[in-house]
Amino acid sequence: MSANSRMARYHATEEPEIQETQSASSYQRRPALARWLALLILLLTLTLGLKITVFNATYTAGVVSRSTTGEMVINQLNDELQSYGISGSPITTSLAQPYLAMGVAQLYGQTPTTSVDDADLSSAVSSQAVTMGTTASNRVISRIAKQAEKLAKAAFGTPAMKQAAIKVQFAQKVNLWVMIATLLLLVVTFFYALSVHHVFASLGPGLTLGGLLTTIAGAVSYVGLPLVVTSSSQTVAALLTTIGHNGLAVIIFMGMVDCKINPNAVRTKKSASFKMVFTTNPSFRS
Repeated sequence: MSANSRMARYHATEEPEIQETQSASSYQRRPALARWLALLILLLTLTLGLKITVFNATYTAGVVSRSTTGEMVINQLNDELQSYGISGSPITTSLAQPYLAMGVAQLYGQTPTTSVDDADLSSAVSSQAVTMGTTASNRVISRIAKQAEKLAKAAFGTPAMKQAAIKVQFAQKVNLWVMIATLLLLVVTFFYALSVHHVFASLGPGLTLGGLLTTIAGAVSYVGLPLVVTSSSQTVAALLTTIGHNGLAVIIFMGMVDCKINPNAVRTKKSASFKMVFTTNPSFRS
């Protein structure tokens, strides 16, 4: 009797392992779904990265303020301040960026901001004037602010820049269309993966492969961008290359982050820890 009881308990502990083996054998891998998801992640990362960097007037203005075009505008403003007896170059890249954004808006066919808050500009010029032993009147500050707007718009109003703007605006529209189509396909793919119970199993490999493809595509585009960007003006070509390189650097970083994200790792650790507790604690088996 006691021998039969021991055998019964032994077989009772073996039942979960048999069920687990049967469930594992019924699982089907779907590598095609993971590859399709990787392609969608590649397109989404590229289009979203371009939208928040290259095709963002505020971000682009920050890049332009550190470029040759931005330095030219800043130097002209500081030279004009010297005519008022204020030297020391108080106009910096951060102060010029809001005014350059008005010029960048022309590149994307957007309506530029009607006015810029010149409080920071006024404070910087007034502080530098005090250091030089003079004062900056409101008329001088207002003149410098208007001159900054004029120079920024003129820098993006050249014939070569207008020709480049046509290509940039077309690329911006194509990027938006591709991003919307990718989002719709991701929604359809999610519901399909949900119907075959393969959501998290495909997400990890898809993110890893998609991030790797994004990193490679971004690196290749970074190297080949100067060959693609052509313009009648060398200054315009250099400016567009600088803007593109900054955006592609962000996209490469986003791809590397995608490679490191693996939702299956957390899920696997949880299931493994539960299995260990279940098999080692007799209270779960009784």
